[in-house]
Amino acid sequence: MQMNLGLYGYLSAALAYGFFAVLLLFSWRESLQGKLIFIAMVVSAGWAILATQIALHDEVYLLWYQIFEILRYIAWYVFLFKLFDVATSGDASHPRQKQSYRKFVRWALPLSVGFAVLLLLNEVLVAVFALPGQFVFGIVGNVILALTGLAIIEQLFRNTSPRYRWATKYLFFGAGGVFVFDFYLYADALLFRSIDQGLWNARGVVHVAAVPLLAISSARNKNWSLNIFVSRDIILNTTAFLSGGFYLLAMAVAGYYLKAFGGDWGQVGQVTFITLAVVLLFVVLTSSQIRAKTRVFLSKHFYKNKYDYRIEWLRLTEDLKVDLDNKDHNKIVIKAMAHIVDARGGSLWLRNKNGDYKNVESWQIGLQEHMIAGDTFLISFLEKKGFVINIKELTSHADEYKGLGLPAWLLNAGQPWLIVPLHGVHVLQGFVVLSNPLIERAINWEDRDLLKTAAKQITSYLAVLNTSAQLAEAKQFEVFTRLSAYMVHDLKNIAAELELIAINAKKHTANPEFIEDAFGTVENAAADINRLLAQLRNRRAESEKKMQVDLVELVTGIVDSKKHLRPAPQFRLLSESGMVFLENQRFANVLAHLIENAQQATAEDGEIIITLSSTEKMHIIGIKDNGHGMDDDFIRNRLFKPFDTTKGNAGMGIGMYESREFIRQLGGDINVQSNPGKGSINNHFAHPAEVTS
Repeated sequence: MQMNLGLYGYLSAALAYGFFAVLLLFSWRESLQGKLIFIAMVVSAGWAILATQIALHDEVYLLWYQIFEILRYIAWYVFLFKLFDVATSGDASHPRQKQSYRKFVRWALPLSVGFAVLLLLNEVLVAVFALPGQFVFGIVGNVILALTGLAIIEQLFRNTSPRYRWATKYLFFGAGGVFVFDFYLYADALLFRSIDQGLWNARGVVHVAAVPLLAISSARNKNWSLNIFVSRDIILNTTAFLSGGFYLLAMAVAGYYLKAFGGDWGQVGQVTFITLAVVLLFVVLTSSQIRAKTRVFLSKHFYKNKYDYRIEWLRLTEDLKVDLDNKDHNKIVIKAMAHIVDARGGSLWLRNKNGDYKNVESWQIGLQEHMIAGDTFLISFLEKKGFVINIKELTSHADEYKGLGLPAWLLNAGQPWLIVPLHGVHVLQGFVVLSNPLIERAINWEDRDLLKTAAKQITSYLAVLNTSAQLAEAKQFEVFTRLSAYMVHDLKNIAAELELIAINAKKHTANPEFIEDAFGTVENAAADINRLLAQLRNRRAESEKKMQVDLVELVTGIVDSKKHLRPAPQFRLLSESGMVFLENQRFANVLAHLIENAQQATAEDGEIIITLSSTEKMHIIGIKDNGHGMDDDFIRNRLFKPFDTTKGNAGMGIGMYESREFIRQLGGDINVQSNPGKGSINNHFAHPAEVTS
């Protein structure tokens, strides 16, 4: 007896459409699209039931089958046209284009439905009046209906915004596949003037394959789909039952061919093959590992999430918000992780410089004094596997935690429950141990994924805090180092003054003027040293009080103090100058430093000329030498760069930088002109600063 494939195909389609419609009914939403797809599924289920009667050769239901065939098209047309309202909602940048869509729907919908109604009247008339050409008209009409459905789907896909297309692509595949097959079926019927029985039988299978695609698209479209929920156990058992049924059906077909073409050994081969297939099926269905993997797969892909991830992410972000007044950042990390799974306590372990892991903070439990070495199996397990360890499952899931052993003191501290690794870029930065929740709860794959995702964010949070602390510490060292460099530079100048007194003391001990000048220099040196000590105690540079100074007298005194070195500087007053308001000692140190630099760059038989001139806007001090000079690259990139020196250990590399900064504070600048082997000219502009070069 030949199998009636059409009967089983359409019966399966009726069950699939009906089951989907029931799911839609029990998760009803008020959106128009949700109502329309429910109607389309009900009509399709009724059409498939009538098709099973036709497959049983019950001609009484032929008219109703043809009526529901057209009603099915009408239901799909209305639903698809209404999707244009949602599909174009994401594109707010083309209002004219959206208006053209509305115009298209306004005339295309009544035209398509009107043609379908015309075909519906033709089918009714066929049952009453036998008119010539009615069969051909009906076949042509069905071809046009299928083409119209394809045209609607093509326009809908083309004009769907990219944001919305992800959610509707399976609808296009499912409904489009049905319309394509209908077109092929009726085009073949139009060509040969009769419907091919084989194609018609296969049509039911096509509809069965389309239903899962429609269901996936419905689950992705929250505005017109439904909150479908079915027990995971029911889905798991149903999946196992259907998979086993299809498996046995396939094995039965293979066994039939073994019997038919196996000759004398055919029947023995059939029995042996089917027996082994049943045994294999039993082994697979009773495997706990396969059932567990199937359960996770179904939970991930066919069920709503256990968590509202938008809320969870906002809460985690709020928990990890950096509060400068709150110093308990590590405790914040533990609380943020504990809130996810309602743990009542926890501890944070972080990696130190030696590669060991220390309990740096605890919340609601005691702080552990033990250290966990970086080469222990626990650390290796967390680094390689990246698992969230459920301590309660160490015995029941020994295959997952093979060889994992935890220290007894860790198992006895605060009722540990979960161990969540914190992975850095290259190494394990640490881990969080969470205590048992107040209410016992199970941990599944979704809890683990959320914990691992939160752990990545927490690791970044800890890295930012650690980097900020290191930067703050480095900043303090930088300030102290720079202050120390300034102090050493000033001490070097004081030492030079005292050294000069010591050198000249042997020659001028009997000279009263020298003695008076020496005591004055020593007094100034002592004041400078006290000032430097005060700056070191306060860790900041103290400003000298400004005073009225005769610029000619000041420059003359500085030049005279440097004449004991070779080449001796020469001072030339180019124009009258007046009183200026500045920090006397600091300005003297800057000018003395610039003259010393010129002396160090010039041979003893060379020449250094100091000039002073004035304009209406500024005073100009020029220092000209015929020393070895500098190139443009050195002047541009190194001359004023702090802590960059060409004097080796003898220099600090801040003299020129400090000199320019001081002159700029006065409103002036330092302009350097030099060529290698031809000396340099330093134009020192000061007070006021309307012209800087």
